[in-house]
Amino acid sequence: MISLLGAIVIYWILHISLWGLYQKAGKPGWHSAIPVLQDLTLLEIIGRNKTGVIWSLIPYVNFLFALTWLSDLLNSFNRRNFWEHFLGVVFGIFYFPYLSTRNEVNYQGPAFINDKKNKVKRSSGREWADAIVFAVIAATFIRLFNIEAYKIPSQSMEGTLLAGDFLFVSKMHYGARLPITPIAFPFGHQTFPGTEIQCYTDKPQMKYRRLPGFMEVQRGDAVVFNYPMEDDRPVDKKTNYIKRCIGLPGDTLSIIDGQVLIDGVPMKNPDHLQHVHYVRTTSPLSNDALKKLDIDVYTDVRPIVDTLYEMMLEEKQAECLRKFMNVKAVDKYIFLPIHPMLYSETFPNDTNQHKWTIDNFGPLWIPKAGATVALTPENLVFYKRAISVYEGNELSVANGKVLINGQVAESYTFKMNYYFMMGDNRHNSQDSRFWGFVPEDHIVGRALLVWMSVDPNEGFRSNRLIKAVHNKGIQDSKVNCQ
Repeated sequence: MISLLGAIVIYWILHISLWGLYQKAGKPGWHSAIPVLQDLTLLEIIGRNKTGVIWSLIPYVNFLFALTWLSDLLNSFNRRNFWEHFLGVVFGIFYFPYLSTRNEVNYQGPAFINDKKNKVKRSSGREWADAIVFAVIAATFIRLFNIEAYKIPSQSMEGTLLAGDFLFVSKMHYGARLPITPIAFPFGHQTFPGTEIQCYTDKPQMKYRRLPGFMEVQRGDAVVFNYPMEDDRPVDKKTNYIKRCIGLPGDTLSIIDGQVLIDGVPMKNPDHLQHVHYVRTTSPLSNDALKKLDIDVYTDVRPIVDTLYEMMLEEKQAECLRKFMNVKAVDKYIFLPIHPMLYSETFPNDTNQHKWTIDNFGPLWIPKAGATVALTPENLVFYKRAISVYEGNELSVANGKVLINGQVAESYTFKMNYYFMMGDNRHNSQDSRFWGFVPEDHIVGRALLVWMSVDPNEGFRSNRLIKAVHNKGIQDSKVNCQ
């Protein structure tokens, strides 16, 4: 019931493709279909110690060991050419059945034992070629289905995740999404590293499919996803964003004066939530005093005059500042629906019907797969992009009636789940409040841990090495009002 299951299925299919070669080696072909027995038999055929079967029981790790064992298997059938190994490792599920049909392909004995006995050595060039192919395949497999590295580019998740944090993102938690653009450079996302050259082909494009995962997306998760508004790119090649999941499929979400409500109930805020505050003082604040409160003087403070500052603050930081002798007031700023300029940029970008701002928003129902919503010209503004762009329908309105694929539609049943994402830096984040829902096929993975962090202004952050990410945030608060 997890994406581990997906790896097991792939591993099992790979073994089934060996049925004919098992028979050529004098073993029952059906051994290739039985878990554990399939690997015990394979280890016997190639001459490796059967205790190695332990590695076959560890999902994902087993796939990496299988690459080595398959290389030994090819040697056992005297298939030693580099390209034969390449075909076996990359396209084994097709190549191995093909070999089993060739009369000239015969079992030569356990290659691992025989090569040691005969002191068979490969050229240094071949050693390097095999090592590079193995490394590329292993790294590509890990990146596609297990864990991918990601760097936080902006301040939208401060003070939880900081600009300059290097993350590991788990694709296993929600289930790895299978490639939608299968022909692509394995270590690039949109362009070849260091260039502006596109590193993938637009065609062919595969249907959205996802391996089973550990869990569903949970409210509060820090989620990496593809930015939904880049309609000129395939889904899996859109820009990666990271935000916190605030709304789940089927939720009705509202924001009142900066507080998120789910189905009318206030949501518990993340530990390090930030808002704009205006700080009025009788004298200038020193940078040292601000740094003691863990306030980044480079990015979180904007002096307006000597005694007035605009700051991005957590509530605890604001409370501490109020205790300063030279601080007259610390006021959180709330965006109110009082001017069209404030809500014309906010989803659903309808200045007549929905005068919403980033701090006063909704109520908004979030689509859920299998749920049906009645359609009217009034509420279509919420769901038209999901129906037409994300779910691929032709949508129009004529004579006050909604038409989907040319037919009058009074309701619509959603095919996918949708999510509402927001940054913890609530007044400095481009998120669902501006562009709406994130479809499930845009979900990449769950932020797992920060493995390194580099401050753009002050360099390496030693206090953020190997920090786990969870739904409360990770930043160790240094705020001390004493």
